[in-house]
Amino acid sequence: MYTGKNPNGEGSLRQRKDGRWEYRVKIEGRKTPLSFYSKDKDGRGAKKKYREWLKETGGDALEQVKTVKAWAEVWLRTKKVNVVYGTYANYERYVNDFILPVLGSMKMDAVRPYHIANLYTSEKVSRLSSSAKNEIRVCLNGIFKSGKKNRICRENPAEDEHFQHTPGKPPKVHSLEDIRTILEYAPTHKWGAYILAALLTGLRTEELCGLMWSDLFLEGETPYIRVHQVIVKAENPGQGALIKPDKNKQIKRRRKYELRDTTKSKKERIVALTQEGVNLFLSLPKSGLYVFPGIDGAPHLTPPQFARRYESVLRDLNKTLDKENQIPVLSPHKARHTYATYLLGGGATIRAVQEQLGHAKISTTQIYTHVDLEARKNNVIKLAY
Repeated sequence: MYTGKNPNGEGSLRQRKDGRWEYRVKIEGRKTPLSFYSKDKDGRGAKKKYREWLKETGGDALEQVKTVKAWAEVWLRTKKVNVVYGTYANYERYVNDFILPVLGSMKMDAVRPYHIANLYTSEKVSRLSSSAKNEIRVCLNGIFKSGKKNRICRENPAEDEHFQHTPGKPPKVHSLEDIRTILEYAPTHKWGAYILAALLTGLRTEELCGLMWSDLFLEGETPYIRVHQVIVKAENPGQGALIKPDKNKQIKRRRKYELRDTTKSKKERIVALTQEGVNLFLSLPKSGLYVFPGIDGAPHLTPPQFARRYESVLRDLNKTLDKENQIPVLSPHKARHTYATYLLGGGATIRAVQEQLGHAKISTTQIYTHVDLEARKNNVIKLAY
């Protein structure tokens, strides 16, 4: 039987022949209404499911579910509270710069796999690196997967097997010879601790910037670091400090960084330290709350500042080496790649390396197995000759 429309006009409730209650809601832009079911006595469960759906989709789904652009905005809002800001900023950029210009005006239910294929083969996207294309694939799959779950679209056109990510080149890492040279030189450089900390801990740059003395536990049989906060760009760039006007007399603002009590894997993690790592931190002077104090009175360094000091050590090192023995000036994140690669090469399990690095997905950790295999192959070749 029908009970008619709700007093607030949201939809209608009826009891089906099979005894279930059905709450039907007409959504603008959809040919067929959405239905929510329950097996209770009065249909309240069906209405509750509808309210939960509204809450999950941002509370304004009735007007925002018609197009890819509208649902992508809802999806981005959920990601904003579930991932660190750097990851969210990347998602936002890929969605706005690559997905919405092609699919934004289309209705969610109208997108087909060939539309996704056209996006991947477009001139703008085809020039991107393999990792960038994979980020776009992650965003597309997330948008349509959540759309399907919330009954915004019937299918997920982005999950087609033709659009699976093709792995790119293994990440660059320092050779063992390079590492020995760096470890020997770094203690003599005023900023050598930056490169040593990166190589001996495998922490992300933003994690190293957020590292406090209270996070170091250097005594006991198993010394470790408690990783639970990062230094990232502030969400509102307009909050930064004023910079002097440029030639055009335009006032600019420096991007402000802030402390976030979170990590990429959304949980606190413990990073074990070797004795070399313990010795490094014991040798550093304490001049504030942070292990790596900031510049011009700032309490901590920012990731770009850390990277500049890190890379300056490698450049100064190369000035002391012959041309044929130059060491690649890799970024601090490549030290993380190096750390992971040699952990695996030393016999650590993939699961252990995943926990040490804080990877949310083990597939990310598996990238380094390819580097390790390549390094072992090269060692075999050297032995053969």
